[in-house]
Amino acid sequence: MNSDRDQLVKEIFADALEKADAAERAAYLSQACGEDAQLRQHVEALLQAHQKAGAFLEEPAPPPPGKKIVLATLLTEKLGDHIGRYKLLEKIGEGGCGVVYLAEQEDPVKRQVALKVIRPGMDSKQVLARFEAERQALALMDHPNIAKVLDAGATDQGRPFFVMELVHGIKITDYCDQNSLSTEQRLDLFLQACHAVQHAHQKGIIHRDIKPSNIPVTLQDGKPVAKVIDFGIAKATAGQVLTDKTVHTAFDQFIGTPTYMSPEQAEMTALDIDTRSDIYSLGVLLYELLIGTTPFDPKRLVEAGLEEIRRIIREEEPPRPSTRLSKLTVQEQTTTAKRRHTEAPQLVHLVRGDLDWIVMKALDKDRTRRYETANALASDIERHLNDEPVEAHAPSRLYRLRKLVRRHKLAFAVVGFMFAVLAIGLGVSLWSLSKANREATRSQQVAQFLQDMLQGVGPSVARGRDTAMLREILDKTAQRLDKELKNQPDVEADLRTTIGDVYWEMSQSTNAEAMYRGALALRKRLLGSEHTNVASSLNKVGNALWQQGRFPEAETLYREALAMQKKLLGSEHPDVASSLNNLGGVLREQGRLAEAEKLYREALLMRMKLLGSEHPSVALALNNLARVLNEQDKLAEAEAMHREALAMRTKLLGSEHPDVAWSLSGLAEVLEKEGKFVEAEKLHREALAMQKKLVGSENPYVALSLNNLATVLQDEGKLAEAEAMQREALAMQKKVLGSENPAVAGSLGLLAAVLRDEGRLAEAETLFREALAMDKKLLGSEHPDVAVWLAELTRTLLLEGKLIEAEALARECLAIREKRLPESWETFDARSLLGATLLEQKKYPEAEPLLLTGYSGMKEREERIPVPEKRRLKEALQRLVELYDAIGKPEEAAKWKRELTG
Repeated sequence: MNSDRDQLVKEIFADALEKADAAERAAYLSQACGEDAQLRQHVEALLQAHQKAGAFLEEPAPPPPGKKIVLATLLTEKLGDHIGRYKLLEKIGEGGCGVVYLAEQEDPVKRQVALKVIRPGMDSKQVLARFEAERQALALMDHPNIAKVLDAGATDQGRPFFVMELVHGIKITDYCDQNSLSTEQRLDLFLQACHAVQHAHQKGIIHRDIKPSNIPVTLQDGKPVAKVIDFGIAKATAGQVLTDKTVHTAFDQFIGTPTYMSPEQAEMTALDIDTRSDIYSLGVLLYELLIGTTPFDPKRLVEAGLEEIRRIIREEEPPRPSTRLSKLTVQEQTTTAKRRHTEAPQLVHLVRGDLDWIVMKALDKDRTRRYETANALASDIERHLNDEPVEAHAPSRLYRLRKLVRRHKLAFAVVGFMFAVLAIGLGVSLWSLSKANREATRSQQVAQFLQDMLQGVGPSVARGRDTAMLREILDKTAQRLDKELKNQPDVEADLRTTIGDVYWEMSQSTNAEAMYRGALALRKRLLGSEHTNVASSLNKVGNALWQQGRFPEAETLYREALAMQKKLLGSEHPDVASSLNNLGGVLREQGRLAEAEKLYREALLMRMKLLGSEHPSVALALNNLARVLNEQDKLAEAEAMHREALAMRTKLLGSEHPDVAWSLSGLAEVLEKEGKFVEAEKLHREALAMQKKLVGSENPYVALSLNNLATVLQDEGKLAEAEAMQREALAMQKKVLGSENPAVAGSLGLLAAVLRDEGRLAEAETLFREALAMDKKLLGSEHPDVAVWLAELTRTLLLEGKLIEAEALARECLAIREKRLPESWETFDARSLLGATLLEQKKYPEAEPLLLTGYSGMKEREERIPVPEKRRLKEALQRLVELYDAIGKPEEAAKWKRELTG
């Protein structure tokens, strides 16, 4: 019955009550109802019910002048009343659809049941006819997680009632929160609900009103069991036409709570609703179970008008659960996490990924993209719980673009052709963003879409395609930000960050720095000097500076971000661990290896505590710690950690991923130091092929892989191939990083070493000098890498007989290493090398103590010397033999010869 007819019944009933004379009342009904026999029958039934009620009904207060008597006051049950064979004992619930009583069935069996009386104002004959058909199907259902519908009928006043199995429990969300159930325990209960819905769907029953209050949890044998109630009632009571006047009651009363309503239900045609509508509602329930809130704010829906509710449900894309959770206040996050028996950072990371995409697949506006069945949804949950790959995944960017175009047809009408997905995403999105003052919400949606697009255009995603067009589009986009978004600083800050990320991934570190600094300034202006987003921007600027080799500046920003995060987030938080990792990395680049190791260990332990023993961030922390251990020649521990990181990344990320390639390279470097050249070469080649496939043929990571492979080939004596690879790496780094960069200096030095082994000393000297000058300029005159090139240039000058200059460089090298690496074998090698320059100049008294202490120090640290560098120990011995032969001490010379040949 529609609301207009409902109102007509009320008015005729109220007017008829005012006719004291039966004849007068009959005449009035004939006039008011005309030939509508059904209408007259309905009003007469209400009049008869009113007459029977007699003294049992409290006399309503006289209506105000000109007002009609309110129908609802005449149709209220009281405790102790009988409805058919059921005695009402206690009111146990009330919702939009009706009132639920605890009732006692008196025959043929005596038992307690739940009895729901539908609210007044409905066409009882139509409702009962629909429900009778539905009840026949409901009778076929037999599932432990479904509460049975036992009976149905109409009260004396003509209002439908339904009798259900009594479930002593509380709604699923309250039960989970009150008992602080973990996410895994919540998922177990959710799976029970899914299996119940699947059973109903197989019997041809669609629930249409899945929400927490319709899934109470009770204890059976001490174990929580979810019971789905009210199957079939939604369909039986459907069919009302809704208007703005009835939306706040009718949504709840007839077709479900708006918060849990599918987009197709929001059309309100009651047509073409299928089982996938229940899948959507299950997705909303899962969202709430995971993070304690629903995709759309219920308060916002209640306060909105009908058309706005329909628009929100049909058009607005809700945030992923982890995104919504991360935007809650710190207190809200803490409370939500405690209710799930965990801590906020761990909860965010637990939800992020599989659970995000499972929820979003269930909530897809396009029902053809949802799970086909409740079992399919349950199966994906089970795959997640079993650490297996899930079917849900992020929708493609092309799909999101199409949806955006459909929602904003006017904004996209100017696009006459699809030049490329990215070009459309950037150009048209910014065109839309220029309307920010008039369409702020739309601008933010488009901005978010643009960020998603940009996050996928870096070299790691471009897979080797020419990125020149991407760089051009980025440059033009960056130039427009000030003008297009000057009235939306928050959106501008986010876009600057995203564009900076793409520049950074493309190794355009100067452009990245400019974008990041702009975002930092905006965020400080909007959020103040202390905020988690400000700390994030500080880290981003630090990353750009690191890529440029400006390590001291990066260190300053990393320390500032770390202090801010500890103050705002506490000493244990994933963001704190990331900042510890960043700071450790920049200290490692400055040669402060012991400090870096300490920070890396702290980050690793924190991530394992917060994220569990297997997580991509844990694998990253293992990898970083392994590298700094390798650089300190703690090779056994480094190898074990690299192998652990590689196994974890392969399991979590698959066999082809940039991080897997990085782990292969790290392990190969350790194996190379251990003298396992064949295995090292194999792994380096595997890493190089993977990098080229994943990030393209011109990328800093590819260049680094070329460097690494060439070094192993050099150790194996394959000098021609090693030289070709070093030259390829050097050209690539100059192209993508610029002519001055620490990585370029590294490639220059490595190429020089190959040339020296080939006997091309003059060329080698030139390149060593270039690498030395570049690192001094970029890293400072006391950086350990500077000492490396000083040592290598000294060796080259010794071969060329340039002894005076060789001595000066050797002294400079030794001073750096004694200050920065006092206990390293390389420091004692530098002592022996300086002794060699003095020996060649026949400065024997000065040479002797340097050669003796140099050798003895290296001998004590022999286990730490990488296999390819053990020749340095032999060189130190040969110098001692030469020294004592030169100064006429044959017994001493013989002693060192025996050790040399022993």
